[in-house]
Amino acid sequence: MTDENCVPVKVALQLMDTSSLGLAYKYSNFKHTHKELQNALQSIVNDHHQGFNSSIGTFHTIMKSITSSQANVRELRESLLKAKDDLSTSKPEVKTMVESSQKYDVMLQTLHQIEQLQGVPEKLEGQITEKRFLTAVSILTEALDIMKRPEMMEIGALSDLRTYLGGQEASLADILVEELHNHLYLKSLYCNDRWKAHSSGQKDCIAPPSRTNRTLNSYISKTDFTKPMTDDTVGTNKTPEVDSLNYIRLTLEALNQLGHLSNAIATVNQRLPVELNRLVDKTNREVDVRHPSALVSRKGYGGKSNDFGLAENDVRVAVVHDLLFTLYSKFEAVMEGHRIIYDSLNGIAQREDIQNPLPWNSGFVEVWQLIQSEMRSLLHDYLTMADSRGGLSSAPKTLQNALGNVITGKTARPKNRAMFKLSNTNINSTDLKVDQDDLEQILKATMPGLVSDPLRPSVALADPTQSSDGAATGHKLLIEPSVFNITLFLPPSLSFLNRLKDVVPPSCGIQSSTLPSFLDDFLVNVFYPSLEDTIRELFSQTTGDLEAFYEDPQWASISPHPIMKGTTEFLDLITAFCKMLDTLPPDQAFGQLTMDLLTSYFDKCYEWYKELVARIGGGDPSVVNGDMKVSARWSLDNKIRPILEQLWLERGNNANTINRETELEMMMKGAKDLEWNDLITDRKAINSLCLLATSMKWLAGKVTQLRHVEDAENFSKNDGGSSGRIRRRWTLIDSDRLNDENRAVHLPMTAETVNAFDGVISSYQELALTIIFTLRCESRCHTIYYLYKCLSEGNFFLKQKLTSADEFILALNSDLTWFDEDVSSLLPKEESLFTWCGLSQLMDHILVSCADRIKVLNQHGAERMLTNVLVLQQNLKNIEGSADLGRATRFYNLYNGGMEDLIRNAKSGKLDFTYDELKAIVELYFSEALCSGRASAQARQSLNENLLELSEIMWMQAEA
Repeated sequence: MTDENCVPVKVALQLMDTSSLGLAYKYSNFKHTHKELQNALQSIVNDHHQGFNSSIGTFHTIMKSITSSQANVRELRESLLKAKDDLSTSKPEVKTMVESSQKYDVMLQTLHQIEQLQGVPEKLEGQITEKRFLTAVSILTEALDIMKRPEMMEIGALSDLRTYLGGQEASLADILVEELHNHLYLKSLYCNDRWKAHSSGQKDCIAPPSRTNRTLNSYISKTDFTKPMTDDTVGTNKTPEVDSLNYIRLTLEALNQLGHLSNAIATVNQRLPVELNRLVDKTNREVDVRHPSALVSRKGYGGKSNDFGLAENDVRVAVVHDLLFTLYSKFEAVMEGHRIIYDSLNGIAQREDIQNPLPWNSGFVEVWQLIQSEMRSLLHDYLTMADSRGGLSSAPKTLQNALGNVITGKTARPKNRAMFKLSNTNINSTDLKVDQDDLEQILKATMPGLVSDPLRPSVALADPTQSSDGAATGHKLLIEPSVFNITLFLPPSLSFLNRLKDVVPPSCGIQSSTLPSFLDDFLVNVFYPSLEDTIRELFSQTTGDLEAFYEDPQWASISPHPIMKGTTEFLDLITAFCKMLDTLPPDQAFGQLTMDLLTSYFDKCYEWYKELVARIGGGDPSVVNGDMKVSARWSLDNKIRPILEQLWLERGNNANTINRETELEMMMKGAKDLEWNDLITDRKAINSLCLLATSMKWLAGKVTQLRHVEDAENFSKNDGGSSGRIRRRWTLIDSDRLNDENRAVHLPMTAETVNAFDGVISSYQELALTIIFTLRCESRCHTIYYLYKCLSEGNFFLKQKLTSADEFILALNSDLTWFDEDVSSLLPKEESLFTWCGLSQLMDHILVSCADRIKVLNQHGAERMLTNVLVLQQNLKNIEGSADLGRATRFYNLYNGGMEDLIRNAKSGKLDFTYDELKAIVELYFSEALCSGRASAQARQSLNENLLELSEIMWMQAEA
């Protein structure tokens, strides 16, 4: 029954229905509920009867008010109908009043608008001064719209204001363009946090991911470029320029609202080359100021004729690091600014439904192409020699001299200058200053805020005396160009290009993976062609110098023994080349070039060796190496060289090997005595041979450390089908590895080329060993020459006793002394000792076995011969401490003992001489008597008898 649609009668009938379909069984419940409701109502009435009584009177009052309101409404309706009738009646005086009122309203509105327009200049200039350009553009466009209304066009008094506003539109567009360029190319002080300068204590020049790069990504991710921009700094003290990236977008939005966006973008694209060139030039000059030219000059470094790369502590390395770090940081900031332009223009085009915004967005591609061009020119200037950038006006005729002058800085580069350059203007001119001051005053009076900074452009601050120093870019070169600078320029360049991948928009037409591709083009088309020629030219210059085979004054800092100057410079060249190759893709052509250089240097050293041991006056053409000194011939002879090599391995400690060597040398000498021309008598030649030997051994050890074998597939060949492979290897080089100054320097080779490399190293070692053998043989040749001279030409038939040694013995001692001084001071101790070991055995052998060369010997002559032996032994002990000429002493003492003593000792087997040797001393014993006419027959008989007896004794001992 609580339902709104309940029918009481229906319910009552159901309660009275006693059938199974009725509700008669609930009737008692209904009566109970009815009773409770009655009781509840009675309780309510009892509790609130006073309120019920008072509500009856209130109801009557309400009904009375409603009745009164109905009467008032009827009267109002009648009044409205009457007013309608009155208004519908035509009255001329009312119409006139209406028209006049409308005219007055228009006049008031016009006066109000004129009053607003009069305040526009002040508001506009205030906003421009504060650089709130969105508000300024809004004020200006609103004022221009009002000015263009027909009623305003008829007011002549507004012509000056109309002209002013029109001029302000053009001026504001120019200001916006300049502000855009100031932030694009980092001219504003508010842009300093977008790039980072190289700190003085920083050792590398690879910038980490910049803070502005993270700011760029954050700004792009939180900005919706399709929505109109609002100036958040309005009503605050915040300067819009503080956020440089946002300020770039602000100027673009302001230009778009002003209707000058297309012209502004065209201006930006047009000024790109000039602005970028100014940025590079300014950075170049700043770095040049921080590093005075006097410190950068090569002349103060090491005194070497060539620089094969720069040492880590070289001030020029700091110059390059400063230049590249700062310049690439600015390039990155410029690219970020153009990325904001790109995204802003796309947002505007999408917002305004511009179908073809491509002409607007071409600027990003163009700025990347210009940065490529600047980088390519920078690499070209610092990595290639001057002849690649233009001819020298005073260049020598030969390429070698020209290259040498460029490297050593002996000849000034031509001061190439542009035919027309604004920076050549005299900024101190009085007329120019007056005109510029007037212009500043006019601009300050008409457009405050436009010239808050000095008006003079930065390009005018360029020093007109600065020359480009022959650079293709027109910028001054801060260090000398060299192919070895690649190790300084490549790592920061690759790092910069890798960082740009986060800056390049995905839809601009530039693939991030191809950003470093222009480096590949530079490598293949510019760097590679000049590299081989330059390396070969530097090799010729290094090894062709007159002082190349002289002692290096600074040898003590790199070697325990003196070495040649050319060897140190050649190793510097090879090391620098290998270090440079570590920054390039492995290429078999460069490995082969290194092999060619190593082989060529060996050829030069071998030719120098042949020149040092050349025989004056030529030699016997029928003899192998007949144009060489005897010692050189022996050291190369197939018969004696194995003995020398065995002796070298035994370190001269095997007497049997020494005896075999002596026998071979005597056999090779033959019956013909050595001549003066067969000896190396020039002390400088001995010095040079020692230097050459130590240099070859030292160089072989150093070059061996460069040995590094790689898989063949890691190498690329510079042929027509491999440029792509070179490009991939070039661009995937790890820039962190390139920047590691402590990495080992290696020469990458394949398993095939390493055999040739080992062969060249063996050639160096063989040449060093050949020189050691030559020096050993030379000391023995001197000994043979002088002892033979002494025995053949010496006078031993003396009438009186002489205490001095023979002149040939003294000459031999003199030669051996200076020979020892040079060898011991220039060669390692082991090699120095090797040149002397066994020399006493040779002397013993010659003095004994060649005694038959003495024509006549008497008692005084025998004593002088013993003096000669003693002098030789004493001198030899100063050189070889174990020297002993006891056999020669015993041999010549046999003369003093007489024939009886000799025969007695021979019978007892105490003599260690052969029959021929004893025969010689017996003949010498009777030589004085044989020369005497009276006793010669008797002496001849005694000689024969003693020889016969000696022969029988020796035969019997041999049989026993």
